[in-house]
Amino acid sequence: MDFDTPCIPLAHIQTYFDLRQTLVPDAEWLARRTQLAPMMVRDPHELLELIVGIDQQDFYRNANIDYQPGDTGCFISTRQVLALVDQAVKALDMPYLGLAMGNLMTISHHGMAGVAAVTQPTVRSCLETISRFCAELFPPLEMTAVVEGGIGKFVMSENLSLAPYTHFFLELNMVSFYNITQHLVDEEHGLQSVDFSYPEPPWGHIYRRYFQCPVRFDQPETALVGPASLADCELPLANRLMAMAAEKTLFENIPTRAMRLLPLRLRRLLLRYYGAFPSLENAASDLGMSGRTLRRKLAEEGTTYQQELDRVREKIARQYFLRGGQSVTELAMILGFADSSAFAKAFRRWTGLAPTEFLEQHHGVKGEAVEAAA
Repeated sequence: MDFDTPCIPLAHIQTYFDLRQTLVPDAEWLARRTQLAPMMVRDPHELLELIVGIDQQDFYRNANIDYQPGDTGCFISTRQVLALVDQAVKALDMPYLGLAMGNLMTISHHGMAGVAAVTQPTVRSCLETISRFCAELFPPLEMTAVVEGGIGKFVMSENLSLAPYTHFFLELNMVSFYNITQHLVDEEHGLQSVDFSYPEPPWGHIYRRYFQCPVRFDQPETALVGPASLADCELPLANRLMAMAAEKTLFENIPTRAMRLLPLRLRRLLLRYYGAFPSLENAASDLGMSGRTLRRKLAEEGTTYQQELDRVREKIARQYFLRGGQSVTELAMILGFADSSAFAKAFRRWTGLAPTEFLEQHHGVKGEAVEAAA
C-alpha cells in the first residue's frame, strides 16, 4: 500500500464529510456541538454546507475522484483522502477541524460499524472490533487495544504518513471515541488521560474544550488511556446477535479491498508471529500460495518479503522502546537478529538513529544505561 493505492472505500470517507442528515441547522446548537465561538457560526446553513458539502461535485473533482452519486463501489487512495481534507480545512480556515468534526460524530454517524462496536460484550471486544474495521476501512491508520500492568490503552498510529493532516485524523477519531467511551462506561472506569505523540499545536488550548481529562502532548503514543479494569467493563448495549448482524450489513453495503492487498496481508501475518518470523516459503504457504508466486506478486506491488519483514520489525522495535523496554539485546533476540550489533545497524537504517539515540530522544535514557540494561 502506498499513497496512490485505491484501497479506501469512499462510502466510509463520506461519513466524515456528509453529516447533513442528522445535523440541526441552528447556530447555538452548532456552536455548542463544535465548541466554536458563536461569532464564528455566521449562517449555520453556510457553515453546514462548508463542513459537509463544499459543493459535492467540485469537492470530489478537485481531489481527482471520479464519483457519481449512488456509486457504492468507489475506492480512493490516501492521496485523494488528503486532498478532500485539505479542501475542507482551507474552506473553513480551521486547522483544528478534526476536533470539531469528531465532536459532531455520534455512534449513529459511524453507521453499522458503530452499532457493531457498541453492541460487543466488553470494552475490550469493542476496541478489537474497531481495530478490525479500521484495518479494512482506513488502512493508513492502525488502532490497537493494549493492556500493560494496571494501564489500558487504545493506541492510534499511522501505517502511512497522513502529513500534513495527521492532526486531523487523530483529532477526529480521538474526540469521537472519547465521547462514545464516556457514554458507555461509568466514572469508576473513566479515562485517565488523552495522549498525543506530537508537540502541542498552536490550537492546543482548544483540545481542552473537548476532553474532560488531562490532555498530554509529546507522549510516546497517541492513545486514550484508562485503568486496565476498563478492558473488561461490560457494555450496556451488549447484544451479540445485533453485533453480528450489524457487521454483516456493514460489509454488504461497503465493499472493502484492504484485506486483499497482499503486502498488508503479509504484514498482518508476520505481526501474528511476533518475533518467530516464518521463512518466505512458510509465509507463502500460510497465505495459500507458493514461494515463487509470493515473490512475483510482491514484486508487482513494488516490494519484497525482506522489505515487508523489515517494516514489521521496525514497528515492533518502536513499540518496544516507546512502551518502556530498554534492552537492545532482548529486542534483537525477539526480532530474530544474530546479535545486538546486527539489530543496531538495521535500526539505524530504518530510523536514522541508533537504538541508544532513539531511547535518549524519547525517554531521556542515556546510552550507557541502555547498554547496562542489555
